Amino acid sequence: MSRVARRMQMHATPRRSTFDPDQHFLEAALRGRTARKVRTHLRRLEPMILMTPRWSAPQGFLEELALDLAIGEPAVGCRTVSFRPLKGRNAPEAWHFILQILSQLASDQWNERVVPMVAGRIGFRTVALDLLMDAQERFAERGAAVALLGHGAEYLPLEALEDLSRIWSEFVGWYPHDRKATMLLAASMDVPAMTLDNAARVPLADFGEAEAAAALISRSGASPRQTLESAARFSGGIPAVVDAVGKGAREQGGVPRTRDGLIRSMGPLAVEIRQAVDIVRADTWLSGRLDELLSGEPLKEEPELDTQLMTAGLLRKVRLPGEDRVMLRAPAIGALVN
Repeated sequence: MSRVARRMQMHATPRRSTFDPDQHFLEAALRGRTARKVRTHLRRLEPMILMTPRWSAPQGFLEELALDLAIGEPAVGCRTVSFRPLKGRNAPEAWHFILQILSQLASDQWNERVVPMVAGRIGFRTVALDLLMDAQERFAERGAAVALLGHGAEYLPLEALEDLSRIWSEFVGWYPHDRKATMLLAASMDVPAMTLDNAARVPLADFGEAEAAAALISRSGASPRQTLESAARFSGGIPAVVDAVGKGAREQGGVPRTRDGLIRSMGPLAVEIRQAVDIVRADTWLSGRLDELLSGEPLKEEPELDTQLMTAGLLRKVRLPGEDRVMLRAPAIGALVN
């Protein structure tokens, strides 16, 4: 049975009881909880900004989200796009790329329409707003809705990002009610230019331990439960680490039982994390803060240092009674530091 068929069967199957026996797993599934929150906002056609830490695999998350939104009720058609190809490009190139994406929203079967080349910000805003209005009218006629899910927004030139936020505000002004289009922008950094009419900012959580173990099974095949749980804890639920360990385990014939074996199974990702650590080690204060975090215990926040470590992908926030704390993002990172 295909993934789409399984999702459709799941949505069509009536609940036989008011209590879901899988509720404990659902509550512990941190990434699943984020998905439910994001789906709720998008079904209400509310714009969103999704903060995606390094190695959080936002593309896979958004593709799964788009599938759920397409087959659930109310259905929302989604167009998922990566802005990563715009890295290092200038504003006119980014404007044309965005216009091509917006033109697909207003076309059947995501077909690309011919869009004019624009040389200035005013021209871009005018054409982009017209395309959004076309999409609004088309989906209003069908009684349907559409969402643009864009990740890698940090690669957009600042002017293009500011313009995209501004045309969205203008679009909302034209259609304050019964709007049929919404937008989600995902970025690894909190860029002030990403406003989207005061959209909610939601962090993309890593996998919970049970989620990570389940993901390992799907990527590497069955392994002893204790081995899977140990590997899941080692990964810290970081999606890219889970993917790398799962892929390496499949090639090696099973999930490794030792820390060194797990590091080897990570392949090139282990090198990438070590490079991030080396950059942090070059700064005396950041290096000292990283040493404090190696204890594995939640610590009080030091915003000036912790923000940089979070951007590097080495740190995560944890919610505890009284105040938020920070801790090393995964034991895998501690193993590579050492």
